Parts: sequence; structure tokens; C-alpha cells
Amino acid sequence: MTKVIIGSTSGNSYDCEDLDLEPLQRRLQELLRRKRYLLVLDDLWDEEQENWLKLKSVLACGGKGASILVTTRLPKVAEIMGTVPAHKLSMLSDKDCWELFKQRAFGPNEVELTKLVAIGKEILKKCRGVPLAAITLGSLLRFKREEKEWIYVKDSKLWSLQGENSVMQALRLSYLYLPVKLRQCFAFSAIFPKDELISKQLLIELWVANGFISSNESLEAEDIGDEVWNELYWSSFFQDVQTDKLGMVTHFKMHDLVHDLAQSFAEEICCSAYNNGIINMHARIRHFSVYGQHASEDYSSIQLHHVNSLKTYIEWNFNDAGQLSPQILKFNSLRVLRSNKLNILSASIGRLKYLRYLDISHGMFKTLPQSLCRLCNLQVLKLDHCYDLQSLPDSLTHLKSLQQLSLRACYSLSSSPPKIGTLTSLRTLSIYVVGKKRGYLLEELGQLNLKGELHIKHLERVKSVTHAKEANMSSKHLNQLRLSWGRNEESQLQGNVEQILEVLQPHTQQLDSLGLRGYTGTYFPQWMSSPSLKGLTSLEITDCKNCLLLPKLGKLSSLKNLKISNMSHVVYLWEESYNGGVGGLMALETLILEKLPNLIRLSREDGENIFMTLSVLEITECPNLSGLPCLPSLKNLYLYIEGKYNQDLLRSVQKFQS
Repeated sequence: MTKVIIGSTSGNSYDCEDLDLEPLQRRLQELLRRKRYLLVLDDLWDEEQENWLKLKSVLACGGKGASILVTTRLPKVAEIMGTVPAHKLSMLSDKDCWELFKQRAFGPNEVELTKLVAIGKEILKKCRGVPLAAITLGSLLRFKREEKEWIYVKDSKLWSLQGENSVMQALRLSYLYLPVKLRQCFAFSAIFPKDELISKQLLIELWVANGFISSNESLEAEDIGDEVWNELYWSSFFQDVQTDKLGMVTHFKMHDLVHDLAQSFAEEICCSAYNNGIINMHARIRHFSVYGQHASEDYSSIQLHHVNSLKTYIEWNFNDAGQLSPQILKFNSLRVLRSNKLNILSASIGRLKYLRYLDISHGMFKTLPQSLCRLCNLQVLKLDHCYDLQSLPDSLTHLKSLQQLSLRACYSLSSSPPKIGTLTSLRTLSIYVVGKKRGYLLEELGQLNLKGELHIKHLERVKSVTHAKEANMSSKHLNQLRLSWGRNEESQLQGNVEQILEVLQPHTQQLDSLGLRGYTGTYFPQWMSSPSLKGLTSLEITDCKNCLLLPKLGKLSSLKNLKISNMSHVVYLWEESYNGGVGGLMALETLILEKLPNLIRLSREDGENIFMTLSVLEITECPNLSGLPCLPSLKNLYLYIEGKYNQDLLRSVQKFQS
């Protein structure tokens, strides 16, 4: 919970991902000290008083007026947390319940149909004022306009089931209205822990790996999975969505009662264990997850020997490193295997010939066994944050079914497998390391129809513009691209490196984020100043020390985040005549400037309309910067000064004090 609060406060919880509790608490206190804040802790269940007393002591650092609002269904939790009498919420009135119901049943712009209103109000009596029941039933009837369909719901025998409250009756009714395929996908969601923030992409990948959904003539399996997810969301089985900067859903939650419903329909085939809890495994169990603090080898109480055919094994949230339990590797039927923080990956992994999805991210290993390359059905291989991983098996190109090779933050990776271009099914490749020999050259990317994100490393090894052209970058559907050059082992010709970057032009209209590091050319390519980069929101340029001018930033109409670092020749960030007229960076919100020794001003002109939307500005080691322009939207200014600096800068900063 401390991590979640930090993430909500700072907007970034990744920098504390691996911290223990005490450093986390200190970090939280740094963020909240002497500040007036409102913290909402929704739907708490933990009845351990000691846990809440510790949390309250950490949160006591806030300023006058700092408040914590807690919601819970447990009177004991309210008593533990409360400093004022608890307010008990009553059920919704008939009027409010109807308003909630009709928003879902008729939508915001549709006229209520008189013939259905009376039936709808009869249905609502069965909800007994419970909001979730009203929402669920409204969603169920959203696209049904025949009286008989509404009457069928009103008169359903499920309302007379003994031992179930109105919410579960409504949820069960809504579930039974789903097509069979959607029921299977929904029930599988029980494999996630309760109250988990679930990755939409991960859930869809698991559906595909288990064969619940597959591609057809017009749509990829992932696109069909997206449609299935939307159906379940519109049916109110999923809620609390989080979106990215483009408004696309990335994560969501399930209400705990909805999770109970999923578990009730999946109990014979889907099972979970927590913190070494002893569980009775049904022989028909197909999907199993375990979550807690310790690695799977410590879960001695989990007996899988009488399970007939396990297809999914997932570990969640382990904090310590370990190895896969040998009993897991005996299940040749496995299609999905997820285990984080492994010290080593056993060579026995090669026995799992039906495996389609393997996620061993955060591993501590330096290499992978060659036997991995016998997994002929493998479609997804995730190795994210394997910081020590140095190389991949040369035979990885035997995995002809591979569609996704995810290598985010594999900082030690020094080479890519040879002839990766033969993996023609590959759609996601997060890192490609250019080599010097045939089979390792940049041209290997030419036949790959890649999408998503791609980081190409060691571009200094590209000696031929022809090889760069053959990478065929403009045909790929990338939204994030990073291009980096290492130290020149055999110096490239100046004009050559500029031509190479010019022909590496991606499909600009889809690009959302672009980063360049170590580019040795004097000028940036024309495509970096093209209006066709209309969707670009993030740009990072680092260690491009020979460049005389920045790209024409005024052409990048959607740019929100800009980082310029370690560039010797930059004098002005913005020059009106060079950037294409007035208008400025009208979308820019965050600007980070580091190690720019010759930067004099942000803009050559004194115009007031250049940085109208800038809210965050960070300046580090810019000794000749003489002042700041008008920044009407600025909220956070970070100024790091070491050694020599211009006194005029400090005087200009004083005008931002409030």
C-alpha cells in the first residue's frame, strides 16, 4: 500500500519498486512532510490493528489540514482507523437507484422507452438499493429493447435462489447472458489476486496462450481479445480503468464480488494459493496461481502430484530470488508459465513442448539454456528487467512461432541472436543489438513486421547506408523508437552517419515517443522536423555532442515531454525564424535540460507565447543560462547548480516564487 500511495502522490512508483518497507516509508514522508493532503483509502479489509497504526504514524508528518478518508465494509476496520465517528452509508433511494440504472440501460442520449420503464422499476426492486446490482443489470439490458427480454430478467428463477444476496443474483444473471466464449474468458480472470490492478494486455495474452480466443481471416487474436475485454467492461465485470497518455486502457480492477463470481464458476479448473497456504487441489485443476512473498521452491504445502493436466502456472509478487519447483517442470501440458526473480532457468524447461507463453522477467541469470530453443510452440517470451542477462541462445531462431520477444531494461545484453529476420511471425522486439557480421546486421530487421516499441543499439556498427535502408523502418508500426550509438570502434564518416539516420525514418504518423543517444552527426534528419510527426508526445536527445542545431521543435505540435542532455553546441532551445514562425511549443508540459554548457536562453526572442503550457522545468548544469522567459503555467521548477553559474538566472527565478 505504501508503494501505491507513493505512486499516487508522485506519479511514479517505479523508482521505489525494489525498496524495503522502511526506505519506502521514508520516501513517503519526504513527499508528504508539512503538506496538506487528502488521502482516500477505498474498500479496506485488513483487520490487523498494528499494520494501520504503523501506517498512521508514517502519515502523521503532513501539515495542518491533512486528512485521510477510509471506506470499508468491516466495522472493525472503521473502529481501528477512525478518529471521528464512522458514517454508515444507507442503501440508495429508489430515485437514485433508477438514475444509476438508466444511465447504463439507456445511455446518456437515448430517450427512455415507456414500455420498458415500468418493467425496469420492477427489476430494480430486486436490487434493494445496492449500486453494483443496479449498474450490473443496467449494463445487461443496455442493448435489449424488446419487452420480453426485460420480462425474462424480471422473472428469472435466479432471484429465488436461497443463500444469495441481490448483488450476487444480479451478477450471476448477467454472467449467464454472456456468450460461452466470454464466460470462459471472464471465469479465467479469477486467476488474478483480489483487488489486483490487472494489466489488460497481460490478460489478453493469457487468453490467447490458453486458446480461449484465436485469430480469424480479418483480425489478429489480440484484436479479438480487445473486443472480448470491451464486452466484459461494458457488462460492468471490469471497472476502475487506468489509461495511458493516448487514452488507451492499460489496467483495470475487478470488484471483489465480481471476483467471487468468477471464482465460483471457475473453482474446479482455476485455483490460487497465498503465502504458503495449504490448499486442496482438485484433479481437474487447469490453471493455478500462487502469490506472496517467497519463491515457489518454498511452497512445500502445494501438492500438485494428483493434478492431471495443468495448463497455467503463474507466480505473483515474489520478493526473493529462487528456482522453479521441479514439480512444475513435470507438467508437459503447460501452456503458460510465469515466474519472476529466478536465479537460474533449468534446462528441463525444454520438456514443455506445448508452452506458448513464458515470462521469466526480473531474473538474476546471465544466460539461458539452449534447451529453451526446443519450445517450438512458444509465442511469447518475456525477459523484462533481467539486468544481468548478457546474451540469448544462438538457436533462438528455431522458435518459428515466436511473436513477442520482450527485453525491456536488459541493460547488459551485448548481442542479439543471429538471423533474427527468419522469425517472420515476430511482432514485438523491444531491443535489437546491431552486430558486425552477416546475420547480425541491421538488415535483419527488414522482413519483420514489428509494432509497439523498439530500441536499436550500437548503430555505430552500421557502415552502409544500404544496410540501413534494408532495415525497412518506414514499414513498421512502431509507437516508441530509441536509436543509440556506442563509442565508435571504427569511426563512421560524418556524412555517412547522417545519411544512415535519414533512411532510418520510421512510420512517423504512428510514432508517439522518440529517443536518440550518442548520434555523432552534425545535423538531425529532415524527418525529425516533419509535421507528419503530429502524434509525437515525447522526445529525448542525449549525448549528440556534434549537432549544431536541434530539430525544428515548432513542427512537433503534440510534443508534451522534451529532454535535451549533454549537447555542447545548443545555444537556444527555440528560435522563431528557425522553428517555422510564431506559435511556440503549445503542448509542452515537461522540459528537462541537462549538461548544456553553451545554452544562453530558452528562446532567442522574448515572446510570451512560446512555453504557455509548460508546468515542469528541470535545469541541471547549464552554467551560461542567463534567464527564463514567461512561463504562465509553471508549477514545478527544479534548478541544480554546481560550480559556475550565471547570476541573472537566479534573479529571473525569483519571479516564479509564490
